[in-house]
Amino acid sequence: MMTPASFISMLALAAGSPPMGPFGMPEQASTIAAEIDFVYQVITWVCIFFFVLIVFLIVVFVIKYSKPPGTKAEGTATHNTPLEVAWTVIPLILVIGIFYVGMKGYINMRNAPLGAYEINVIARQWSWQFNYPNGATISELKVPRGRDIKLIMSSQDVLHSLFIPSFRVKQDVVPGRLVTLWFNATHEGEYDLYCAEYCGQQHSTMLTKVLVLEEDEFARQIEEDRVFMDMLPPDRLYVAGPRLYARCKSCHSLDGSTMTGPTWKGLWEKTVSGETVFTDGTTLKDLIGEGKMFMNPEDYIMQSIANPQQKIVMNFTGAMPTFQGMLSPLEVMALTDFMKNLDKFDEKGVPKDPEDELQRVIDKAKEAEESSN
Repeated sequence: MMTPASFISMLALAAGSPPMGPFGMPEQASTIAAEIDFVYQVITWVCIFFFVLIVFLIVVFVIKYSKPPGTKAEGTATHNTPLEVAWTVIPLILVIGIFYVGMKGYINMRNAPLGAYEINVIARQWSWQFNYPNGATISELKVPRGRDIKLIMSSQDVLHSLFIPSFRVKQDVVPGRLVTLWFNATHEGEYDLYCAEYCGQQHSTMLTKVLVLEEDEFARQIEEDRVFMDMLPPDRLYVAGPRLYARCKSCHSLDGSTMTGPTWKGLWEKTVSGETVFTDGTTLKDLIGEGKMFMNPEDYIMQSIANPQQKIVMNFTGAMPTFQGMLSPLEVMALTDFMKNLDKFDEKGVPKDPEDELQRVIDKAKEAEESSN
């Protein structure tokens, strides 16, 4: 049976744009969104109806039975079976109906359809990581339109909660457990993805985007995400920095501002000069060199990414989780190269020279490879 919400959703789908939700809610961009909004509207209007009815009756009774001071009280009935049955049965039917619809929707949302496309999600303070079946690892969630998507999620540290308002889906991500969530996006576009559970100091920065693409474009981009590092010239690895930095930006700034971790502005220069001071009182210049803890500045950066608790910079708490196994050696080299070449990017990580845009470099590499073949 088609509900009004389903009918509106079909009209919007035909028009090519997602319908807006009721009461200022975001657009309805998944198959389940219209159904959830319909239930939400029914509950809201039921509450409004009874609120208005009760307030109206209160006002009527206050006026009708108002008596001047000193009036003798009249005898009244203490029991009315039909009235008591009515105000018990009617609300009971309403809440049973609401419970049934809600439970049906909940069960549907908890059980992904067979054959759904699976994406592994890792939550950590304060970023998301999405691992695809082909081996691609990115910090934005890319999905094909019109296909069932199943997210298999885990947390590396504390309790998080993945929330996509436009899809009307939300699931707590619990440390030590694998939890799942599924959806089917109905419209191309870019949508917000949040952490909806307070998870520490930079909780508000734990957000990213969901990119809904057509199937062919999705397949192309995910394959490119898998191999993009291999397509970069060895002397241009730094152009991958902004994409990789997306996993780091919640804790490290590029403009010199203090966050959970040290800013990357001027970090390479401090590393080379050995100015960095650690919480145990040692300085980096005493730890770099042949036979010492770090062979060279690059080795210090690599080890700090793999084992950030080994040496904690003064005035910081060591909140960084390990990225060992999360980044390939080539990606670590690209991040290091990015730090070395920060002067080629603005404070948001955007290349100052268009020739340093990642996609442009990849496209040129493709053209060179095709011409050589």
